[in-house]
Amino acid sequence: MKRILVALILCCLLASTAFAGEPKRVFTSVTTDDVNKAAMAIKFTHNIMKNKGVKATLFFNVYGVLLVNDNIPSPIYPSGQSIQDLVKAFIADGGVVLACPMCMKNVGGMTKADLMAGVLSDEGAGVNAAVLPDTLALSY
Repeated sequence: MKRILVALILCCLLASTAFAGEPKRVFTSVTTDDVNKAAMAIKFTHNIMKNKGVKATLFFNVYGVLLVNDNIPSPIYPSGQSIQDLVKAFIADGGVVLACPMCMKNVGGMTKADLMAGVLSDEGAGVNAAVLPDTLALSY
């Protein structure tokens, strides 16, 4: 009986997820300072935002905060664009960019003054954006 109940609960959970519809938001956590991984995260999220018409947030944390430091030369993706150019284009198209304040301090030795224009850093903002309803969460 217990197995049947567990199976029924799992079926209900899976069915509710399957019928939830398309996400209204995309949230991408960028934990790396690797140029290829970061560019993929930014471009993929940007394309979802533009093609699906959803709100999008990039959350730079752990080593990713180094990529939005305006005082460090930005790595260049093989396409010739810098990571900061990709971030600027994302912001220009309506994307939101957040940087983890704790990671900025402890990993990057940064303050808000070090951030690129348009990048926000408020305690709890990353978590709040990640848990909004109908949000597709990605991680790079």
